[in-house]
Amino acid sequence: MSSPPISLPHRLLRRARMPASRAPFEEIVTFAYTFDGYEVLGMERCATLANEAMSAFGRDRSLPNDLDSLRACLFFEARRWIVLEREPDIRSRLYVDALLERIAERAEALSDGGEALPLA
Repeated sequence: MSSPPISLPHRLLRRARMPASRAPFEEIVTFAYTFDGYEVLGMERCATLANEAMSAFGRDRSLPNDLDSLRACLFFEARRWIVLEREPDIRSRLYVDALLERIAERAEALSDGGEALPLA
């Protein structure tokens, strides 16, 4: 049995600690579970946010900008594909990789003295 995921606060995020885009999906799931989107937003709000963000990315490649939303979306995508018992298709994997990159960018900005831009 695997141990429960360890929470990783935004302020401790560093690109070097994150899986790179194109990393094995198992590594991405492990990282995604360091932020419990259901606990932070509630299950329904997390699902709505994640589904809307994925649709927006499909339309125009836009992504949320704040770390709460980004990490909740990544958490939800990890859950989605675990429940489906398979790895993401190509389109979904592009979305997951884009989420990882934006999370890394926001983490760098935060470590440079910026703000996490919490969800309103």
